[in-house]
Amino acid sequence: MIVIDRLVQLRQSLQWLPLLLARVNVGLFFSISGYNKLFVPANQAAMLDTMQHAGIPFPEFNAVFVAMFEFVFGALLGLGLLTRPSALVLLVIVSVATVTDGIHKIPAGLGPLDWYDWFLYLPEVLYGLLLFWILLAGAGRFAGDQVLAKRWPALLRFV
Repeated sequence: MIVIDRLVQLRQSLQWLPLLLARVNVGLFFSISGYNKLFVPANQAAMLDTMQHAGIPFPEFNAVFVAMFEFVFGALLGLGLLTRPSALVLLVIVSVATVTDGIHKIPAGLGPLDWYDWFLYLPEVLYGLLLFWILLAGAGRFAGDQVLAKRWPALLRFV
């Protein structure tokens, strides 16, 4: 019983860790991805091509706009600054990417369960689920939002 009690205590004491790992890694992913889409010519071309093929209006503007938002809000998310607004912005980006580009990668003629399996295999969907969790849960431990909330308590409603 002592071993089980200790395992339960350990589990409870580490409940903050998955949220921290998800927030930091998803934030880093988007920040690095946005940076590469902004400053690496091959990635700029690929982003523009994706926007054009997806039928996004003003693809030249939106390619830079989306990449900049990924870079900035990904960095904020990773640092735990303005966590919920950052997660919401990134969730909108992955939702649009899923609808305009991602679902077109799913083969035609699949049954509902196979289609759903392919849908969940899309990275945009899994990042979206993580971002939805972070949006609802907030920053958790080791986040800049905690520092901001101490200085400006009214921010707690938004972060």
